Amino acid sequence: MDHQHYVEITTRIRSLRNFCEFLTTAVIRDQPEGAPWRDITAAMMERERRELGQLERLRSRLYPDLSEEDISPPLYSH
Repeated sequence: MDHQHYVEITTRIRSLRNFCEFLTTAVIRDQPEGAPWRDITAAMMERERRELGQLERLRSRLYPDLSEEDISPPLYSH
């Protein structure tokens, strides 16, 4: 079993969760060239949650016997 790969997936999952939490309190705007500003927060949230779900499913398929709690923060120790 490759624990390093598990740690990388779990780190990415935690990062996405934190970013999604941030998005609940933020407004993200985009301005396409020559167009007015637009709110893209909902679209970003949907995209990030979709990626989060994919990573959680991948981790549970690859490591069915492990849970996120098996490796407590910080995931990388130096």
